[in-house]
Amino acid sequence: MTTKVSPAMEGQATQKNAIINGNFDIWQRGTSQTTEGYGSDDRWKLRVAGSAVTHSRQTFTPGQSDVPNNPTYHSRNVITSVLDPSNNIFTQQKIEGVSTLAGETVTLSFWAKADAAKNIATEFVQQFGSGGSPSSSVTELGVTTHALTTSWKQFTVTLTLPSISGKTLGTDDNDFVQLNFWFDAGSNFDSRTNSLGQQSGTFDIAQVQIENGNTATDFENRSVGEELTLCQRYYQRLSGSFNFVGTGMCHSSAQWDVIISFAVMRTNPTVTVSNVSDFLLVNATGGGLAMTSITGAGASTSTSRMYGNVSSGLVAGNATLLYIINSGWIDFDAEL
Repeated sequence: MTTKVSPAMEGQATQKNAIINGNFDIWQRGTSQTTEGYGSDDRWKLRVAGSAVTHSRQTFTPGQSDVPNNPTYHSRNVITSVLDPSNNIFTQQKIEGVSTLAGETVTLSFWAKADAAKNIATEFVQQFGSGGSPSSSVTELGVTTHALTTSWKQFTVTLTLPSISGKTLGTDDNDFVQLNFWFDAGSNFDSRTNSLGQQSGTFDIAQVQIENGNTATDFENRSVGEELTLCQRYYQRLSGSFNFVGTGMCHSSAQWDVIISFAVMRTNPTVTVSNVSDFLLVNATGGGLAMTSITGAGASTSTSRMYGNVSSGLVAGNATLLYIINSGWIDFDAEL
């Protein structure tokens, strides 16, 4: 039986775990969030409706033996539930390519604990993308209840993901298979959570793995560098004090543009610049000029044109260099 892996995993030295950042080593955006979306641990999206949550990075005590393989971090969700049938809190990872492990027997394994005896639920979803006339999502796959205690414990789920034979993919190249961790779920989601119900509390998750076969094997420890490379297919942040990011040309005394290169991404990313005042333009005379505006445009999967203005001081036709000098950053986002 041949393991089907996501496009992000192709060509990697190791390909057992279809989850990216299952060890929670990479947090490019930050170490906590309270709002829905991608905001902290890479590749993990927080979903929030009605209830409140703080999702954060937690550090294992060095030398602990409760969770094997000496992990450094795990994720935590501290939830305050607000009762309503439509309210929920869950985290998810979208694994690129709905064909990933389709028709195969797969095993999910992870470690978890809570602040008291509480249940969580896991669910798989096949989503066929957008654009054109794609098939409807298939939800409620392998829904399983897990009884957490105050001690770390490993949990496993084995299921066969449906074949996608006869299904129609969208034309936007954004189909995926999704893993959901449900922590708080109103009654509207009973069929997707085994009637998990609503609850407040603290929930910790570590070492998440999805692999081919009907047995959970040892967690695949990829290096932090390899894991970062996998994450950067979907999201990259350029930051750092006095970090050179690109070179270009002056078009007038106040206008400039530069080209920035970055690791190849899944698709052309959305570019966002934050803290414009923390960027510096260095022209041919060596002068450093603060920005009045910066815009990202024309991004490909590995380059982006940045353009903007300074008050004055540039010479048309001269080369120029762009630096991040303090707390500015540029985000390149190609998430599913």
